[in-house]
Amino acid sequence: FYEARGASWALLHYLKAVEIDFKDILEDKNALISLQQIISELESTQKTLWSPMVLNGSGFGLMANHSLVMANYISRANAALIELRSLLAQG
Repeated sequence: FYEARGASWALLHYLKAVEIDFKDILEDKNALISLQQIISELESTQKTLWSPMVLNGSGFGLMANHSLVMANYISRANAALIELRSLLAQG
């Protein structure tokens, strides 16, 4: 969980730098909104964990499943990155 959270944190900051450095190119290809969506998904992985420990309960059970939630955010960011890549390749 924490390794995935750390990797998401690093990727989030890389993509924020890309947003600043390549803003003109992203606007020309109408890809800025896609990048901002990816950044938003990755920011969700960095929300405060209010539980004193990482819980991996069942999906609809009484206990939370923090790893499943983290995997969902990362999966959505991955799908958006694939779309962004194809959008930039098409021009």
